[in-house]
Amino acid sequence: MIFLVLARDRPGALEMRLAHRGRHLEYWQGLPGVVKVAGAMIAGDVAEGSAFLIEADDEEAVRKLIAADPFATEGIFGPDVQVQAVRPAIGSWLPG
Repeated sequence: MIFLVLARDRPGALEMRLAHRGRHLEYWQGLPGVVKVAGAMIAGDVAEGSAFLIEADDEEAVRKLIAADPFATEGIFGPDVQVQAVRPAIGSWLPG
């Protein structure tokens, strides 16, 4: 299944986000095939959270993956991470 994840940062977490960005990227790059697309949610030119499309068996698996993300373990993500199952219909990465 594919899940949309919206993980907003805690207020004032930008410096911590920048400090841990490398570890955050390494973590997800170490899970080949899991992330379909991901990136920062931005306001103007400032990151204020992360958005992902993640492939996993169920919501519990997604929440475990997010909980192990350095942005979560370092307290950058706020407590209100949203996880929603989605059914992609259009996208260049989808099988024809």
